Amino acid sequence: MKAFIAAATVASFAFQGIPTAQAAGDGWSIVPYAGFSQLGDQNPTISGAGDIVDGELDVSVESGFTAGLGVRYGYKDSPWTSEFGWEYRSNDSDATSADGTALPGGNYASNIFYLNGRYALRESGSLTPWIGGGITWIQEVDLDSEDSEGERSFSASGSVGFQAMVGVDYELSDRFYFTSELRYSNLTDLTLDQEGGNGQVNGIDYQPLTLGIGVGIRL
Repeated sequence: MKAFIAAATVASFAFQGIPTAQAAGDGWSIVPYAGFSQLGDQNPTISGAGDIVDGELDVSVESGFTAGLGVRYGYKDSPWTSEFGWEYRSNDSDATSADGTALPGGNYASNIFYLNGRYALRESGSLTPWIGGGITWIQEVDLDSEDSEGERSFSASGSVGFQAMVGVDYELSDRFYFTSELRYSNLTDLTLDQEGGNGQVNGIDYQPLTLGIGVGIRL
């Protein structure tokens, strides 16, 4: 979150007072992309999971990756672009239960759909910086751990959150463009239910920071 605030602050000063521009390219485009995923460590509570003692769960999350596909529509003679997309994210994790038991070999993953609006700030040759925001819907967020006792999986779906982003598009040709972005997403206070059991993990704050790059293909 701090990294996003810093980036957004720099962008706001850099673009202050500069006239807005039309979005780079009208009409439809598809944008496959991949990137770097950063998630903060978690301290939820766990209960009813059988072999894991009830209490606080200390989850250490490593850097990971994300990949997705967006569909954008640039409005004619307008700085606005709409975007609908899907994204998969995966970060390795390790957990420690309240009694000190290690739960290694974990994975923190999600499938998310989103709807965003993007606003082009200016044009500088082939370069178009933009800002944006939107809503996210979790198809599934999943927290796994695995040890000698087997695999445990806790998941949730259906929650709605928001995201904000800054980025730059660069024209490669009439049909192709390069795009990059820094994006912060926020879905808070999630409850994950144990798959095949009665346990719950409560108080998950899913707040990933994404640095993504992709190539837009105009249709």
